[in-house]
Amino acid sequence: MADTSDMRRGATPPGVLRNPKIDAAIERAVQLGDPAELLALLDRSSGLPARRSGGRAPGPDLGPNAPLPRVNMDLARAVGAAIADRGAPAEPLVRALCSSTEEYALIVAAQALSALAARAAPAAGAPRAAGAGRPSRARGARGGLDPLDELGQLAEDPRRIVRDGVVAALRAVIAARGDALVGELSSWTDGYLQAYVALEALAERTLLAGLSAGAEVVARLEEAFAISDRSPRADERLQGLRLLRQGMPAQIAALAGRFPEVVRWLEEKTRVERPESRDVVEQAIAALRKGSFSDAEAARLAAALSASAPTPRYLARIVQGTRKRSKGRR
Repeated sequence: MADTSDMRRGATPPGVLRNPKIDAAIERAVQLGDPAELLALLDRSSGLPARRSGGRAPGPDLGPNAPLPRVNMDLARAVGAAIADRGAPAEPLVRALCSSTEEYALIVAAQALSALAARAAPAAGAPRAAGAGRPSRARGARGGLDPLDELGQLAEDPRRIVRDGVVAALRAVIAARGDALVGELSSWTDGYLQAYVALEALAERTLLAGLSAGAEVVARLEEAFAISDRSPRADERLQGLRLLRQGMPAQIAALAGRFPEVVRWLEEKTRVERPESRDVVEQAIAALRKGSFSDAEAARLAAALSASAPTPRYLARIVQGTRKRSKGRR
């Protein structure tokens, strides 16, 4: 994920809120459960372009290579941490932020949930088993807000700028809670966009250096690959499925650089039959070749994929050397 932090001079240092006006606005918002005043105060410093109407209607999703506004993530983290510091009384405010349609409100909500989830002790019996039912969307084990589950709901936002904020928030939780959190992400890998965000959060080199649960990482990768491989044809046009398939090759390469188990897992996937899944595997092998992996290792995986390729139907009708005159026609 590209770094969208606002690094200009004067930006609020990460995790520190030094503006008394914003702090007072947070206190009033906690008391009222209404983020309107707070967001109006943050508007000029958010880094997002102003709307002519004065509001921030939901913007369209941007492509993976489109330039993004320089979102002031440092301020979002500081405000999120300040909200989390209020504890249970701030839950109505967090819920109000999560219900907003404004991009920056959702980014701030993600940082608040991240701070809450980073401080939360793992539930008894964690990590949650793969395939286990999703917990209540609004209630945690003690009847309060479930920050990790709420963060998962924000991951389903169709706008890239919001998802990037959720990725940054989830990385902070993983950094704080380590291997145990990787197991809990099994509740994220049953949805296309959530699975993409979970893998994108994990596939960060500095973060991976602090993890040791290779088996859990492979399990999350397997779950994400499975929902893509088994997806119904009716889902082919869904943004989440397309994004998951587009992101997996680079994510696999990043994870493989830390855990050798991922390479063995990828070798098993060279035998998949679905063409879209084989494309993911082929692109992942290409990504490994561009990385630190040897050409011999990449060539071995490519050969295994080629050996499992299905035999073309009506092979006798294929004439070599002819032009595909229909290519590009509608």
